[in-house]
Amino acid sequence: MTHFDVRRGARWIVMSLFLTVAGCGGDSGTGNGDDGNGGGNGGGNGLPMTTSVTVSNNFFDPTSIQVSPGATVTWTWSGGTNGHNVTFSDNAITSSADPNQTSGTYATAMPTTAGAYTYQCTNHAGMDGLVRVE
Repeated sequence: MTHFDVRRGARWIVMSLFLTVAGCGGDSGTGNGDDGNGGGNGGGNGLPMTTSVTVSNNFFDPTSIQVSPGATVTWTWSGGTNGHNVTFSDNAITSSADPNQTSGTYATAMPTTAGAYTYQCTNHAGMDGLVRVE
């Protein structure tokens, strides 16, 4: 009959778990930024680092983004006949976008101060977004 050594078995289980977890490294988040997304750095709230937002059919996509201080964010209108705008709450960031754009782009530099900056389309209730500067 075979004898089972508990200590040896426990060491084998611990070592297997360690190797399994160590092998699950993940992405370094060092994208080259050619696609406008810039590659994430694993920020605290889990939002991907991105500098582009699509404006379409009464919604922003994505609705929440995270950027570095001073980054430029570009909103791109994707067709449609409804005019939309990008207006930041409390005038935290001055917007010069045409108030009723239906196509084209709008870009603005984010503040160098970390914080959460909300914006909306004032033409459409509920069309809201957030830029987190970290």
